[in-house]
Amino acid sequence: MAIPGNKIMQRLFFLMLIVGLVTGGCSTAKKAQRVVSDSAVSTSPATTLKPVDSAAILKEQLANNINMPPNFTTFYGRAKANFSSPQASGNATVYIKMKKDSVIWISITGPLNIEGARVLVTPDSVKIINKLESTVQLSSITHLQKITKLPLNFNDFQNIILGRAGLNNSNNVDYQIKKDSVTLTATGELLTYIYSFAKNNLLLGQTNFQTSGNSDVTGANVFYNNYQPVNDLEFSASRDIAVFGKSPTKLQLDFKEYNFNQPQSYVFTISKNYRIKYE
Repeated sequence: MAIPGNKIMQRLFFLMLIVGLVTGGCSTAKKAQRVVSDSAVSTSPATTLKPVDSAAILKEQLANNINMPPNFTTFYGRAKANFSSPQASGNATVYIKMKKDSVIWISITGPLNIEGARVLVTPDSVKIINKLESTVQLSSITHLQKITKLPLNFNDFQNIILGRAGLNNSNNVDYQIKKDSVTLTATGELLTYIYSFAKNNLLLGQTNFQTSGNSDVTGANVFYNNYQPVNDLEFSASRDIAVFGKSPTKLQLDFKEYNFNQPQSYVFTISKNYRIKYE
């Protein structure tokens, strides 16, 4: 199956948001490398941080990294995606553009470069053009949470796209330091966020979301692999995601091209012949 249809297409899009993309410069991605045993990231050849032994210093460095505002204005990425679930499986090419704090734009195409869907997400809305069915769906950001079954907001998705850990004042934070990694657990009202970093360079290796209460989705794991040096940043060029619950789903992204802080356009033209649905 080349391009998933209808709700499968929407599901594929939102899973791509969860798995995320990291800002970087134009490059070609290498093959993914699995995250090592306790979710530590393999050492990057461009690592600039020195090994840290003091727990207090390590926590301070990690907190500073998390709280530092992201240094980017725009992002562009092109990735190959492989998707599998009990309902469907397939592959597609995904194009993603982002403008800091305001827009996430995604296009999903299949064989012969035929576009199946285009999506525009803002902090308070989600718009989906389904070209397979000639429909447009207009909804609030809560629909994003409904489809993913995870109470994530725009900032959560932006942080995932940037490969960042996100915290807010409502989180209770706990640190666990292991031999090769540091795990940060932040407990909120609806979600528990678990972030695992490599101890030697503080690169993010895994993000885990766990839901509170009854839900069709009980959690999701995002693995960040194949870090590449880009200017002063480290780019995770390969991603693996697993969503747990009544309909377990897997998604792999392999980036072939990515850049940041370049001029971008966010074309989202709705055909007058398309049927508009409101959610």
